Amino acid sequence: MLMSVYNGLPQLERAVDSILGQSHDEFEFLVVDDGSTDGSADYVRRRGESDPRIRLLTEDANRGLGATLRRGVEAAGGELIARMDDDDESVPDRLERQIRYFETHPETDVLGGYALDVATDDTVLRVRRVPLTHARIAELVWTNPFVHSSVMFRRASILRIGSYDAALRRRQDYDLWFRCVNAGLVLANLPEPLVRYRWAEDTVARAHFSATWDQVRIGLRGCRLVGAPLRAYLGVCLPLVESALPRGLRMRLQSVKARIDPRAAA
Repeated sequence: MLMSVYNGLPQLERAVDSILGQSHDEFEFLVVDDGSTDGSADYVRRRGESDPRIRLLTEDANRGLGATLRRGVEAAGGELIARMDDDDESVPDRLERQIRYFETHPETDVLGGYALDVATDDTVLRVRRVPLTHARIAELVWTNPFVHSSVMFRRASILRIGSYDAALRRRQDYDLWFRCVNAGLVLANLPEPLVRYRWAEDTVARAHFSATWDQVRIGLRGCRLVGAPLRAYLGVCLPLVESALPRGLRMRLQSVKARIDPRAAA
C-alpha cells in the first residue's frame, strides 16, 4: 500500500484506519510525507510505533505527488502496490478483492474499481463508474478512466514504463495511464466500489487556470502518444472552455457532464 501525505489531518486518520483494518492484513503500508507542516508525519510515526506494517519516508520540502509516488514505487518491497490518497477511505475488503483478481488474472498489470463519491459530511453522493475492460479503458484513456486511489498495479510493470513522472506535481496519474496504454500494459477495473472518495462539489468551480492547463497539456500529449481520435482531442480541451465560464454556469455544466460521462456507460 502506497500513500503520499501532505497536510492530511484530520482526514488522514480515517484513511489510515481504513488500511490497517483491511480483511487482508499482510502488507507493507508505505507512507511518504511530502513536507507536511500540520503534524501528519508525527501522526503516521506514532501509528507506526504500534503497527510494524507502517513504514514512513519523509521529504524535507513539498515536492508534489509525482515525485513522492515515484519515490514510493522505487522503495516499495512488494510485487503489487495499491494506491491510496490521504483523504479517502478503502472499503474493508478492498485489498482482498484486488489480490484475488490478480491471482486469477496474471496477465493484468493495473486494476482499479468504482468509487463512492462522498461529501464532507459523509453523505454518499453517487457511485462513480469507470470502464471495466482493457479495450474500453484504452479507448477512453483520454477521459482518465481510473479512480487513482482505487488502483493496484504490478510494481515491475510500472517501473518498466518509467513510473510516475517526478516533474508533475499534479495529474501524474493521467500521464501514467497514457503511457500504460502506449506500452501495451493490460488494464482493468472492478465493477464495485473499492474506495470512498472525498468529493468537494465546487472542485471544478475552484480550479485554477494553471491546473486546468496542466491537465489539458498532459491530455494533448497523451492523445498524440496513443494515436487518439479527434473527439479525444476535443474532449481534452473542454476544461479550457469551462474555465472561461462564470462560476455558477460551471457548476451547472458539471452536473450535466456527470450524466453523459462516457466512462459511466463503458
